[in-house]
Amino acid sequence: MLLVGSYIFYGSWDWRYLSLLLVSTAADYYCGRGIEDTKTPALKKRFVCISIFINLSILGVFKYYDFFAQNFQELSGYFGLKIEPYLLDTVLPIGISFYTFQTMSYTIDVFRGKLKAARNFFDFALYVSFFPQLVAGPIERGARLLPQILKVRTVTLEKVYRGMYLLLWGLVLKVVLGDNLAKIVDPVFASTAPYNGSDVLLATYAFSIQIYCDFAGYSFMAIGLGLCMGIELMENFRRPYFSKNISEFWRRWHISLSSWLRDYLYVPLGGNQKGIKRTCINIFITMLLGGLWHGANWNFAVFGIYHGILIGGYYYTSRYWDKLPFPAQVFLTFQIAAVGWLIFRTKTLSQAGEMFLSFFQNFNLQLSQTGLEQIQQLIFYFLFLTLIQYFQERKNDTLAILKLPLFPRYFFISTLFLMLIILGDFGGHPFIYFQF
Repeated sequence: MLLVGSYIFYGSWDWRYLSLLLVSTAADYYCGRGIEDTKTPALKKRFVCISIFINLSILGVFKYYDFFAQNFQELSGYFGLKIEPYLLDTVLPIGISFYTFQTMSYTIDVFRGKLKAARNFFDFALYVSFFPQLVAGPIERGARLLPQILKVRTVTLEKVYRGMYLLLWGLVLKVVLGDNLAKIVDPVFASTAPYNGSDVLLATYAFSIQIYCDFAGYSFMAIGLGLCMGIELMENFRRPYFSKNISEFWRRWHISLSSWLRDYLYVPLGGNQKGIKRTCINIFITMLLGGLWHGANWNFAVFGIYHGILIGGYYYTSRYWDKLPFPAQVFLTFQIAAVGWLIFRTKTLSQAGEMFLSFFQNFNLQLSQTGLEQIQQLIFYFLFLTLIQYFQERKNDTLAILKLPLFPRYFFISTLFLMLIILGDFGGHPFIYFQF
């Protein structure tokens, strides 16, 4: 039932792209069985290579082909060559980066001996397509999710209670905070130069909160829905804006992706086992590819490079940085993360450059009435989120609210419902990470 429901769920967007989901599923199912059934090391490697090739080919064709073809055309033009490459011009399949990484990690784990291959195709197909986390994560591992699919699941009142709370909390993050902040962000980034530096600064801070609320909101809803069906998905966000440095930020932000990149890219490259210079090179490569994972655009590549340089720089300066007071570390980490979000949100590198220069060349503090109202909205949502997450951080528990005494617990839950009804924007804004 869950498998059929998941395919209907994905197919309701565009049924034709179910074929890609099925190809990725079938390839890794049979490669996983082939790895486990053969005793020849060379043949095992061949199966894992086939799996990686098929998944990366799907990603390469549908996500990156047009990008590289157009850039090759522009590069050729500099040398006086006129090339007209064939462009696919297709809609990017939603969630393609998520489910291809999830299936690929399964095959690699079977090859490494960390996981037994699934013997039932339908069980494995559900692991790939489980609808709550299919289109925007968390990117699950076979060792976590497959055993829960294979065994008899138990749905308890306690799981449903936790699940419904996370579903409500995620929905409030998305439609109350994220979608309302989008009204501040979108007009600024949709405009053209010259930019007012104060408008750009406000929009950058607003987007820093918006993208967290939008993406973490989806993750919390996915985890909540899973719990209601007796399946526990991994935590994907752990209050990242309380991080003391940029390295810790990436251990708290999009945990399923950052841990995937660590285990299947950074560690195979050598990790931190070959000296600090090689460590920084490995970090740089990992973050560059992690940036490109988000999309076929140079601003995503620069976003990854920016964070790669920052993490490498932290390793060189940690003995000084770590001596700063805790509030200063958190404040500065948020500021440098916000600069990264400016690069991330812009459509082109030239727009990012023009917006960044506006801080120094055209910073006008004379705000309109609308601008003042937007600042008030940002402060309200920022303080609300910060107070809740400060409590969660102190308890080191995302579900700390549910452990409060009866009256404050239900007062908070009632407040969330009221915010949803009064402030919720149900205009159908798509989740930001659907495009990845």
